Amino acid sequence: MLRKLCCVILLIIQRDTESTQVIGGSRTVVQGEDVDLSCRLIETDEELEQITWQKSTQEEKQNHNFMLISPNGVTNFIALNGLKGRVQFIGNPSENLGSIRITAARLLDEGTFTCIFSIFPSGTYNVEIPLTVLVPPVVSVTVDVPIVVGENEVVLATCVAAGAKPQAEVRWNTGAFSSLLRTVTNSTQHVNGTTTVLSHLLGAPTRAANQQQVQCVVNQSALTTERSYNYTINIHYPPQAVNITLSEASKATFFLCVADGNPQPNYTWSRVALTWPGSAVRAEGDKLQLISLSSELNGLYVCEASNPYGRATGSLYVHTSSETSAACWVLLVVILCLIVTAAALVWYWQKYGQFPWSSIMAKAPEQTESVSSLRRRHDKVEEVKGDSLVATVQTRMAAEDEEEGP
Repeated sequence: MLRKLCCVILLIIQRDTESTQVIGGSRTVVQGEDVDLSCRLIETDEELEQITWQKSTQEEKQNHNFMLISPNGVTNFIALNGLKGRVQFIGNPSENLGSIRITAARLLDEGTFTCIFSIFPSGTYNVEIPLTVLVPPVVSVTVDVPIVVGENEVVLATCVAAGAKPQAEVRWNTGAFSSLLRTVTNSTQHVNGTTTVLSHLLGAPTRAANQQQVQCVVNQSALTTERSYNYTINIHYPPQAVNITLSEASKATFFLCVADGNPQPNYTWSRVALTWPGSAVRAEGDKLQLISLSSELNGLYVCEASNPYGRATGSLYVHTSSETSAACWVLLVVILCLIVTAAALVWYWQKYGQFPWSSIMAKAPEQTESVSSLRRRHDKVEEVKGDSLVATVQTRMAAEDEEEGP
């Protein structure tokens, strides 16, 4: 009878022991964030002796104890190896709860953590908790060297998603410009388990491509949402045709020299064949200001636009005259013409006895045709006129290494 009773008791104890277990589950955390590792002993009323935590991580592959928790909740840290100051007990021994919290998780914390409950008289029960650490990519959009305008295909931009775990997905949004571009993507695996992805955007470096907006789009499990990074394609080219215009922004008389180039051109003014007219003209960057209108200003001025990739020039011919003196000269010429005409008529009448009206009328069509021709030639001159200023503008482009003519 006693033997049967002992067998029954042993069977009951065995059934209780088989149902006793520690529950917990795998955890995933983004690098730099906090993570809770939860474990609980269930289906037992036996006395708790101790809770032990072990770890085997990338920092130290050998499995070892790093924390002991007594039944009264007192913790004892041993061989933390990288967890010092970053781990704390957040469980409750009286409820058989042995959870811990790791703050500011690192990639080196990735590995397997083991929660062990020691109870009397059954012994120990444990659960392994795998910890996965995700690392978001460090993204940048750059170009290795300055891009110069040309016909051959080059790398217009490179999107780098560096040091990510797992590997990031990278693509480009190029809009209407997509038919002229293509992408090449490659990746590099690092010893710490992270991956760097480089996606190159290739195309012909034309002026039309300059300042085009593109987007690098990156997606990865450590990111809460897809990230987009805007980039402006920057293509360098020499100054194009120089345009010189008369400014009407103020009462002062000045001309603006404008040329399209990247980088922005520098402007230099000079005077051809003559010395600079002192304080009568002021040149400041792209502006040429005429301080006082006098004949001293007359001459040909040249504006040169230049950057490291080339240059272009435009010329400006300036002629000034006094309205009063011009009127006097016109009056003097009219008087002289009248005197000569009168003398010619008197001589003709004395010699032929009549005035030459018929000869003058006969030559009238030829004079009319000559005046018409003169008007047509005048219409071909492009001029900018003021009350007492006439300026004619011409432009010329030159390559970086072109030699100027005399």
